[in-house]
Formats: sequence, C-alpha cells, structure tokens
Amino acid sequence: MEPLILEILTPGLHQYHTLDKPEIRIGRALDNDIILSDSTVAPHHLSITRDENGTVELRNLADVNPARFEGKIEASFVTRSLPIDLKLGRISARILPRNQQVPETKSLTGNGGTSYIFRHTIWAVLLVALCLFVGGLEYYLDSFNKLKWDDLLEHVLRGTAMRIAVFVLVLSILERLLVNRWEIIPVTVTVSLVFLLYHLLSPLVDELVYLFSSSLPLYLFNIGWYLLFIPFAIWLYLVRVTHFKRSKSALLAIFISSPFAILSIMQNPAIQSLLDDFSSSANYQKSLSALNWHLSETVSINTFINQAKVLDPGEFVD
Repeated sequence: MEPLILEILTPGLHQYHTLDKPEIRIGRALDNDIILSDSTVAPHHLSITRDENGTVELRNLADVNPARFEGKIEASFVTRSLPIDLKLGRISARILPRNQQVPETKSLTGNGGTSYIFRHTIWAVLLVALCLFVGGLEYYLDSFNKLKWDDLLEHVLRGTAMRIAVFVLVLSILERLLVNRWEIIPVTVTVSLVFLLYHLLSPLVDELVYLFSSSLPLYLFNIGWYLLFIPFAIWLYLVRVTHFKRSKSALLAIFISSPFAILSIMQNPAIQSLLDDFSSSANYQKSLSALNWHLSETVSINTFINQAKVLDPGEFVD
C-alpha cells in the first residue's frame, strides 16, 4: 500500500510527514504519531486509517476545536479522493498522494544577471553609501552659501540613513511574518534602488515644472509615485524575490504601501498646496525658453505682490 503524505501548511516552509502505517494519530500529546505543538490542537485530535482498497477514514477525536474535513465538521469522513483539506485548530493541512505534482522550482535571486545584486552584501553596502552621498548632495545644492558641516551630517544621518533604516526594518519584519525568514540584504537593496530612482526622477520633474510654468507635473509625479509606483515596486519584489503568487502579492502590496502613501501624501508640501487658495510661489513667467508652454494662466509680479499684501497677520511669503 503506497504511503500518503500529510502536508502541514506553515508560512514560508511547509512540513511533510509520511503516513505509512494503517492508523496514524495526530495531536498535541507526546504519544501521537505526529505531534503538533499548537495550543489550539487537542491532545488527541485526529485519527487517520486506511484499508487495502485505498479508502481513507478520518475520525474526529477533539471535543474542543474539532477537525474540519473539506471545511465541514464531522465525526468521521470517508473518501478515496485525494487531496483532502484539513483544519486542526488553527493549523491548515492536506493529505496528498506521493505522486502529487509540485510547483516548478523558482530560481534563487542572485544566480546571475541583474538579480545578482539582491543577494550580496557588498552591493547593499555600496547602494546605501550611494544613497547617503545623494542625500548629502541634495542638501548641499539646496544650502547655497549657508552650508554647515554639522547640519549636513545631521541631514544625512537623520533624513537619509534613518529613513532607509526604518523602511528596511518595517519591510523585513513584514517579510519575516509572511515567509518566516529574514531577507535583510534583498530588502536593503530594493529600498536603496527605490530611493535612488526617486532622486533621479525629481530633477527631471523640476525641469518639467520649469518648462511648462506649471506645478501640474510635480502634483502628478508625487501622487503617482506614492499611489502607483511604490505598490508596483513592492508587488514586483514579492513576485520576483519572495516568489509570492501575483494576485496575493498585489493585495499585499496595496496593504503594505497604503500607510506609507497616506502619511507621505499628507506631509508632502507639493500636494498640500493643492488645497491652498494662495501660493507662496509666484505664478508668473520665470523662463526665457522658447519651449515654455503655459498650462495655466500666469499673473504679473505686481499682481503677486498685491496678493501678498492682503495676507493675514503672521503669514509670510518665502
């Protein structure tokens, strides 16, 4: 009689037990053939018996949290059809034949090509160092002649390093909960690449704002970045690195990115200015380029100054 396989479905790494005896007992007590230590499993939870014809009989032994067979609670369940879905307390399991087909093997990220960088510490260190350099360069370009080295160091450590560390920590903890393993290096590489891509695209968006004399490109970029690109990046990571199913990855990506997106949008000055009746930035012609196409009506500098004069006390224009 061909043995069967009991598959215990656990996050990231399933457990498999061979059912090679006429009767197998499962429970939390140590005298069972298969021991499940979960507190929701009864000391003697389930009995599995087979006959010469291949008929499988499952008998419920638990009074508390009784076993479910194919989603139903029954005293006994007799079948010759496999696989059989089980629920023991909060543990999900299946009884499978030995010839049950398994999914195709997923290639390990880092076996070559562009995915090489996701599995090697040296790439993670280099990318983080590049992020720190870009963060410092951004602060330097925005400081003009007011640069102070103490302020630069504080900005790099607090504004760049801390931000990357928080994202890496949060995503690593989530991945630990999802697949039961730590993936610090791939997460660090992914967060660093997203950070660098944002700072690579930001100057291009600024040029579009300059070209069109309109803040519309900046609004679209910020909204699209948080609501579209970040979920897509997480989805791509879950599918290509963690090897989750595409549909499940899409839901997880939306769930993971939503808190960051909402918080970032609420704190983003460009998006907040959409709700303002008055902008601190004058909406007048600021370009000498012949390619300057106006997407919104401009005003003269005198009109802007007159608007500034009627501001409430305490308000100011940068």
